Amino acid sequence: MRMREFKLIEKASKIFAVERDDILIAAGEHDAAIVKIGGKNVVLTTDNLHEKADFPEGMFPEEMGHMALAVNLSDLAACGAKPMHFLYTITIRDGIDDEFFERILDGMQKLAKKYDVAVVGGDIDFGDELYISGFALGVAQRIVTQANAKVGDGVYLTGLLGKAQLSLEQLFSGKKREEIAYPQSLFTPEPRINEGLELAKHANSMTDISDSLAISLNLIAEKSNVSIVLDYDLLPLDHLTEFVSLHKALELFLYAGGDYELVYTSKKKSYGFEIGEVVEGEGVWMKKGDKIDKIEFRGYSHL
Repeated sequence: MRMREFKLIEKASKIFAVERDDILIAAGEHDAAIVKIGGKNVVLTTDNLHEKADFPEGMFPEEMGHMALAVNLSDLAACGAKPMHFLYTITIRDGIDDEFFERILDGMQKLAKKYDVAVVGGDIDFGDELYISGFALGVAQRIVTQANAKVGDGVYLTGLLGKAQLSLEQLFSGKKREEIAYPQSLFTPEPRINEGLELAKHANSMTDISDSLAISLNLIAEKSNVSIVLDYDLLPLDHLTEFVSLHKALELFLYAGGDYELVYTSKKKSYGFEIGEVVEGEGVWMKKGDKIDKIEFRGYSHL
């Protein structure tokens, strides 16, 4: 299902393709669209969450509101944009009372205040399932996308991966939310806004890791016309091997989604840790000793 999403985005991008001086980065080219308004680089993004796929059982209403804003802010972070404004659309199902609804908004507002985001309005509707859609706007001083990785760049991560998916699988296995490994990563992921603002000053390419590291790196490699080689010895897996096998830990690190860290390529590191390098060629690869294996374009949806 998740892989089909990329094909549908590609189709939509072709239908809505337009060349105008005010459109700097069009739909489908990056994590967000970037347009020129009043001499500023205005970053636009939208995301849609719904109950069955995105809100694990036991998730609190405040966490749903947090998540709906966080996924949009993460797209802005991936562009190095300062978030400014947010609009929501909430579809409410039977069984959601006024208190539940207000708690959704409270969670959204708490995160908005943290990053000085103005929630300027929205729309409320009624249906068969809870949906929360968002539209966020930010401003970027320097444009950074997936399409400018340079040969010789290092590849860096702002944080550890696989925590959200590991916690979700533990939840599905019957553990209670207080027993899972990384509840914050699953229920209230933190958008890397401050890191994105700083990285945009020097990164050649950048994207957030909502679908998987493998997908993010393949997109950077393809759009930049380069190859990316990961060094197995540089991958931190101890936070996962405490709970699962080494093989499973590597699978989670490469192919799990929902962590919302940033991956960037640059000649220098200002946040996080190095995991590989950009070289000539195509595709994404993993080097382990004398062996090198291809990293597939594959990932998990958050649920």
